[in-house]
Amino acid sequence: MSKRVAIIGGGAAGFFTAINIAEQNPKLAVTIYEGSNKLLTKVLVSGGGRCNVTNTISDPIELTKQYPRGHDFLLPVFEQFTSDDTERWFTERGVPLKCEDDGRKFPKTNSSHTIFNCLTTLASKHNIVVKLSHRLENFTQVENGWQLEFNRLDVTCDYLVLCTGSSPSIYNLLGTKDIEIVPPLPSLFTFKAKDHSLVDLAGVSVEKSSVSIKEIKNSSENGPLLITHAGYSAPAVIKISAWYARELSQLDYRFTLVINWGSYDANRLRELFKSYTVDRPKERIMSWKEHELSKRLWLHLCQVAELKEYTNWSEIGKKGIQRLTSALCQFESQIAGKSTFKEEFVTAGGIDLSVVEPDSFRIKGQPNLYAAGELLNIDAVTGGFNFQAAWSGSFIAARSIALNSQ
Repeated sequence: MSKRVAIIGGGAAGFFTAINIAEQNPKLAVTIYEGSNKLLTKVLVSGGGRCNVTNTISDPIELTKQYPRGHDFLLPVFEQFTSDDTERWFTERGVPLKCEDDGRKFPKTNSSHTIFNCLTTLASKHNIVVKLSHRLENFTQVENGWQLEFNRLDVTCDYLVLCTGSSPSIYNLLGTKDIEIVPPLPSLFTFKAKDHSLVDLAGVSVEKSSVSIKEIKNSSENGPLLITHAGYSAPAVIKISAWYARELSQLDYRFTLVINWGSYDANRLRELFKSYTVDRPKERIMSWKEHELSKRLWLHLCQVAELKEYTNWSEIGKKGIQRLTSALCQFESQIAGKSTFKEEFVTAGGIDLSVVEPDSFRIKGQPNLYAAGELLNIDAVTGGFNFQAAWSGSFIAARSIALNSQ
């Protein structure tokens, strides 16, 4: 009788684990159990419906720098399966990827359905059984395997792989098995501004901003920034939300966001403005164009600096220079909440990595119990890195099961 592998979760990690097990050891009977009636939901919404599969960063050391949680654990993992391996895996199975200027990689079709179809077709090809609406309610170790209790039936298996993503019910269940869980909380989110003074500028973006959190020392992220009707979004905000997810939770998401609109050097900018009082005395300040900001934002910042429309450089004075420099380099906005970044919800927290073996993704002290994907305490900044951690961990778990079952 074939040994049975039960994979809990029909997402990216679940399918990738199942397919790689079947390819490496076709004698195993693999079944995916999904609690909902849908498959690969995050794959379909990722990257605005294009699926950000991975990234050009492939060096394991550089790759780990994209993970606020899990970077040390992932170094030996990425040494075994990196982003180049991911691209090769999909390309060899008929899904070539393309690279965008920011390093993100997508299917050449620009459609997440290409990845969906690839994974589901391969699952069917390898006779992987997929059962929808099968929610795991308990699992118990039995001789040489596990007994699984679903809402619909009970089954036994030889190998159990948990790929459920962030699931409160699974966290609670794991707690009853004395498997340590790092309390989960949101990562990758946008900021809601209190008394949003820039609401009239919603839609205005800045390419070279630098943002920091006043209440958290040495917190800083660079990148594009978008003013929204609710507050602020885009990579600079999303990245800082990931790196300081736990600290922001402790602040109850109420803090002061400090924005440097052009990643300016404040001292150089101050000296530049001082030189204009001599070199451009009659030029109106609001006519200055070297700021590289949208005209609407520049005019608003001039108003924040208490400058009049007709004020020229000879009239600005030391205090005016200081106010304008502060408006450009240290603009403060009170934040009073968070919201999900598009439809891409990511969790910081999950199974403590100290109980996971990085060379197999087996849970220590639990025979033939494995876990991969977002259920682990691993999360990354945007750019395809969360999927990459899932692909790598799933491949290693699959390889371990395929080899050990022979």
